[in-house]
Order: sequence, then structure tokens, then C-alpha cells
Amino acid sequence: MLKEWNFIPCSSHDGFANMAIDEALLESHLSGNCPPVVRLYKFAPPAVTIGLSQKMAPDVVASIEAEGIDVVRRPTGGRAVLHLNDLTYSFVGTDSSLAEGFLSTSVTQSYKEICAGLLAAFRLLGVESELGSAGAGYRHLQDCFMATTGCDLHHRGTKLIGSAQVRRRGGVLQHGSVPLDQDPALMSRILKEPTQSTARHHNLFDAAGRVIPIEELEQAFKRGFEEAFGVRFKEQSLSNLIDTVAAGTPPPPVRSV
Repeated sequence: MLKEWNFIPCSSHDGFANMAIDEALLESHLSGNCPPVVRLYKFAPPAVTIGLSQKMAPDVVASIEAEGIDVVRRPTGGRAVLHLNDLTYSFVGTDSSLAEGFLSTSVTQSYKEICAGLLAAFRLLGVESELGSAGAGYRHLQDCFMATTGCDLHHRGTKLIGSAQVRRRGGVLQHGSVPLDQDPALMSRILKEPTQSTARHHNLFDAAGRVIPIEELEQAFKRGFEEAFGVRFKEQSLSNLIDTVAAGTPPPPVRSV
């Protein structure tokens, strides 16, 4: 009998709520209150999320906020991500250091295991993608999509999705952004950085050659992860899980940058 995981369809929240929800789901899973979870979501208003240890100058933060875009610190690592005209996923599970764990204890390998679900989802949408290759060190960069690692997904050599991960007591939270129809020059402008001569990212709608309805995106993510992990999903609305995760909800994420 296939194991049953939770799937949470797409909903929109502000950046602070989205990060708190992801952390709450991780803590709830570690407490045994819910099975592994895949969640899809958007940001309203738009936001730039920055990595847990990333530094950003106050004048840059002020410039971003002047655009009506929140600046929110993620519980995960990596560099800044613009959440505007994109789709974000989160994946919560455990590694094999725990009795019921199924992900590798290797961070790099677990990225690849989770990305197998994303690769399958994109394939169902008619978009071929592949794992990127590690480039030069990225800590001098502000923009996640200008960095290349072996854990990113690319389409025809250009980044299609950027992901970040955090581990707690054997628990794994990975989330990432899929640009759907995002201006490739916008992030450079709001970060006050030179516009890059090479393409920053590949929009999913461009790669697919069509606008994909959210319902089709949801089904592709569900089927992709079911195929990659040999499970089946039980669909849950986020509101139905609020009581379940409330006991494990951590304090809101740090807002200062």
C-alpha cells in the first residue's frame, strides 16, 4: 500500500506568513503530527526573501520596500529571491537519520532526490529540465538566480528554478521559486546592480510556450512527486491544517535584515 502524504494547493499570503507556515509544517512533521508535505504558494504583496545568513545594505532594503515589495528573511540559506509572477513550492520530510526518514543525510544528494519530483513535474508540463552544474562561489552575489549550483534546475542552460534548504533534528525543509512570467531585468534594478548581459532566468511559461493554469501546475507537482517518491497525496486545504500545526508553530521569522 502506498504511503500517503499531504498536498496543499496554491494559496497566497504575505512573505512573513509564508515563511512561518513553512517552519510550522516542518516542526509539526518532526513532532509526528503530519506526514511529509508538498505545498504550493504565492506572495501577496510581492516579496524578496533573503537567505538566513545573507547581508543586505539598509539602503537596498529601503529601495526594495519603496517599490511596495516586502523584504523577508528565510529560515533557509542561499541568496535573494524575487517572488513576483512566480510560483513557490515547499517540501517537508525527514532524512534517514530518523527511523521513518527517506531522504539522504547528504544535503547535496537530498536536493537531487527532491528535485526528481520537480523534474517529473516539468516533464508532465512538456518542459525538459536538468540539474545545473556548480559554478564559482556565490556568496559575493545578492541574487539567487545569478548563482549556479549542482542543485538548481535549468532549461536549455538557463536557470528555471532556485531552491534552498534547512535541516533541523533530521527534518528537512526545502523550498524554491519557479518564475512564471517575471521581468528578467527587475531584480537587478531593485537590487541596484548592473543588468546582466546573459539571461537571468527562464520563465516557465516561455519554456512551455503557453500560459499554464494553476490547476494544471498543481496536478503536475502532485503527480511528479508521487512518481519520484512512490507515494500518493491526500489534498489538504491550509486552513484544515492550522489546528494541527498550531502547537508546533515557531515564533515568526526575523524581519530585520
